[in-house]
Order: sequence, then C-alpha cells, then structure tokens
Amino acid sequence: MTRWLDKLNLRPQERRLVIFVAVVVFVALNWFFVKPYFGELGRTQQRMYDTERNVRRFNDEIQRKAIYQKQLDELSKQGAQVPTEEIGTSLTREVDNKAGAAGVNYQSLVLNPVRDVRTNTFFQEQGANLTFANTGEPELINFLYNLASQKSLIRVKSMILRPDPGRMKLGGTLTLVESFQKKQPGKATATVAAAIPAAKPAPTPPKTITPPKVTSPPIKTAAVTKTNPPPQKANAPPASKK
Repeated sequence: MTRWLDKLNLRPQERRLVIFVAVVVFVALNWFFVKPYFGELGRTQQRMYDTERNVRRFNDEIQRKAIYQKQLDELSKQGAQVPTEEIGTSLTREVDNKAGAAGVNYQSLVLNPVRDVRTNTFFQEQGANLTFANTGEPELINFLYNLASQKSLIRVKSMILRPDPGRMKLGGTLTLVESFQKKQPGKATATVAAAIPAAKPAPTPPKTITPPKVTSPPIKTAAVTKTNPPPQKANAPPASKK
C-alpha cells in the first residue's frame, strides 16, 4: 500500500486522510455485510441439535405404537354399546331405577338430543334434565353416589338447588350426561365388502361393421331412332334410259 501511495505523490497529511477513509470504508463493509452472519454458525448448530432431538423423540413414540394400540382397544370396549334409537330409553330407565332406589322424587325427566363427543370418536353423549322436589339431603347424596358407582358413565354436568318453603327439603334441576359406545361402521362395512366378491361387468357385444354401400353410376344408353324408308308410289313409270 505504501508503494501505491508513493505513486500518487501525496503529502503525509493527504496519505493519512486516504488511509482513514479506507479504514472507514472497510469497517462499514464489515458492519453491513459480515456482522449479520456472526451468529449463523451457532444458529445452525442449534437447529441441528433440535432436529436430532426431535428425531429421537419421534423414534421413541414409534416404539410405543404397540402400547398405544392396546390402550386404544381397551378404551373402545368401555361403556355400553347401545343402538342410537335406544340410547334415550336406556338413560331414562337407569335414572328412574337409581332415583327410585335412593328415594328421590323427581317431577320430570326431559331428554336432550344425542350428540357426538368432539374429543372422542368412540362415544356418543345423551343428556337429560331431571327436575326434582321435596327431596332430603341423604336421598340426593345417595342418588348421586349411585349414578357414579356403576359403569354406566353417567355424570352430573350442572346442578341447581333450592330449598322448599319449609326449609327442610330440597328441589332443583340436574343436568345428567351419559356416554354410550358408538358403533364403528367402518370395520363392518369393510368386512362385508371383502366377503362379497365384486360383480363382473357384463361383456360388451362385439361391434358389427357394416360395409358402406357402393352405388354404381347410372349407365347412359344412347337413344336409337328408327327411320322408315320413303313410301314408293304405285304404278310409277320406270326410269327412262337415255
């Protein structure tokens, strides 16, 4: 660089100015083009570490597939499998039996529409609103205990209680929900479809090719006209010979 400055024939102060400008330009270029990549190596190494950790975690989950499948089969077999049209009758019968056993005097039992459980594909929910009155605390507690003691999967979603005018009995409304096992039509349909062989399509008849009609051009016939000889005169004199 000294030789290059010597060729410019610059004075010492001018040389210092040129060197200062060159240093400023070098620092600016590094600041804008090199500094953003200072931590790129560390970020790349961190991404590689995270990827390897995720791969190990995914492989561990794949190894647990048999355990999850076993748990899935057990959960799918829980609960009572009742046809959809009989779900309301089953819930009404169970609630009526348990209320009678506990001594709960209910006034009405109104069923709600059946709905699918969003978080579980194996069960359907049937709800009902139970309105009761003139019931003591022990009877109500026994009724709630009997609901949860069986494998009927009945639970109380909400409860509204109010005392009667005599302050000795209770009344209110219970919102009950029961889960029923849903039928899995996919497996049955697949089994029936596999058992019934597919019908073979009827063979299509061969196409008959009709030859095109060849029309011969008409034959032109020349018209023949007959000419009759001129009539001869009777008793005509013979021609004279000279």
